[in-house]
Amino acid sequence: MTENRYEQPITIHEAVENIHKRQYLLPGIQRHFTWDTERIERLFDSIMRDYPINTLMLWHITDPELKRNYQFYDFIRNFEENRSGGTRNEICSTTGQDDFDAVIDGQQRLTSLYIGLMGSYTAHKKNKSWSKSGNFIKRKLYLNLMKAADSNEDNLIYEFKFREPSDADEKLNDGDFWFPVGNIMAMAKPGEDNDKDDYADDHQLPKAARKMLARLYRVIREEHSIVCYRQNDQEPDKVLDIFTRTNSGGVPLSKSDLIMAIATSSWPELREKVETLTKDVWNDTGFSISNDFILKSFLVIYSPGSIRFKMKNFDQPQIKNLQEHWAELAEVTVHTFSFLKNQNFSNDSFRAKNAAIPLMYYFQETGLYQTCAKTTFSTKEPTAGITTDIIHWLTISFLKNIFSGQTDKLLRDLHDIIKQYGTNRHFPFSEIIREFRTTNKNYTVDDDFLDQILDYRYQRPGTEYVLRLLQGAINPELNYEQDHLHPKSVFGNKKELEATFTNNEDLKFAQDEANWNSIANLQLLEKISNIDKSNTPLAQWASNPSVSANLYIPEGTSLELKDFRAFIEARRSAIRRMIKEAVTQ
Repeated sequence: MTENRYEQPITIHEAVENIHKRQYLLPGIQRHFTWDTERIERLFDSIMRDYPINTLMLWHITDPELKRNYQFYDFIRNFEENRSGGTRNEICSTTGQDDFDAVIDGQQRLTSLYIGLMGSYTAHKKNKSWSKSGNFIKRKLYLNLMKAADSNEDNLIYEFKFREPSDADEKLNDGDFWFPVGNIMAMAKPGEDNDKDDYADDHQLPKAARKMLARLYRVIREEHSIVCYRQNDQEPDKVLDIFTRTNSGGVPLSKSDLIMAIATSSWPELREKVETLTKDVWNDTGFSISNDFILKSFLVIYSPGSIRFKMKNFDQPQIKNLQEHWAELAEVTVHTFSFLKNQNFSNDSFRAKNAAIPLMYYFQETGLYQTCAKTTFSTKEPTAGITTDIIHWLTISFLKNIFSGQTDKLLRDLHDIIKQYGTNRHFPFSEIIREFRTTNKNYTVDDDFLDQILDYRYQRPGTEYVLRLLQGAINPELNYEQDHLHPKSVFGNKKELEATFTNNEDLKFAQDEANWNSIANLQLLEKISNIDKSNTPLAQWASNPSVSANLYIPEGTSLELKDFRAFIEARRSAIRRMIKEAVTQ
């Protein structure tokens, strides 16, 4: 294998011939052709003005496995507009084909050259019906050999134009001479029969037109203006990385965008199915998911090996695998996010979307995905306690930022633990804690961490997670809100506080926001209970027989405001102990 390198520059004529002979093809990572006629005309004007054409990047395909397992496409020669945008590239079977070059940067320019020099552009008449064939005009590219001047308002000098072929073409008429640009491809070399000079004589072209024709011939046939960098390495993912770094087609593409393009080339319906799934999840649950999330979920749940965004993980056998499992994957996805919605998570509060992927795998592996959207798993056997363990795992993951940074290894490790220990009666939270104890994704909570989260305050980031950790599973039929146990309003009433606390130290403690506005004085309450509570003193509210809230305090702890300091200290200790017990399984 020769090294990757810049090749000797070639002419535009050679490049177009390479397309025509299928020496140049397009890989599945490329997007559709998007240039309109005006942009193509501008490209040819730039070429005539000796503006440089950016370097083409080629991937030289020699590996029979690549030819067999990946989709490659022909360039578009005759483009036709339609409702969906326009002509799509046709698949080119490369199994058994001689070695060729896949264009990984330069598709739009090369397609434009191919259309202009060997093809046509059929445009739809504006504001006309798409269903009538008469509303489409097939045009070819022409150059007016009689018009060259200072740049016009569009900063163009040469009059290239896509026009309908006419009997008046190639004739001097009212100061114009429209030359079919594609004819330059068949003209003989200078000195041979039917060269550009013979053409000029036959058509009695004046000096200025002869000069422009000669210039067109030179820039298309003689000047080696196209520089190519050839990637000879046969490793697909190296090429994918190069594409993401260098593609000049406009909007930058991520690897997941490119993987989606590859997958769609093997399964054309995939993009529509992904769009439908993302809409269903949003409409049903209010969660937004991306192409990246869906493809990663597929790899974690159904792919036995690597879950990285690599081309070999989305070859034709893998896409067939995705196609076979799509219906189940879609159902698992919707039901998992319905479960999370029922457990009072939202698109905003669910801090790391990738945290849903191991949960999706757990539901799929155990078959619980069929019922998870309709149950809390907490009221009866055989699923008692599953939801509480899931909530504990999720909230600790969020509090400790377990899903920050690169997550591929984390997702694979969680997959393996769930596969080994997960059952339809047990979510392996304790096993996850144990297996990750010696890693950088440690779930352990030490005293410093506990001090930190116990200082979280009302409606601040992280507070919801701590309160969810205490609450565990919730009733999906109820709404929950953060609220103060000892009402917030009392701590803004200086006279009431001074009348309640005769001890100066107790008064300062009660006035300190770090005490009355922190976790130790907060709880998730059912919305109806919270409305009833309002500014009612804690002792009075808790004495009501209808109140069933667990306040997480030792028995006998006073709920009177005058004992606020003892209440906060007792509750901090109790919460600290509960969290440690939840995470030390």
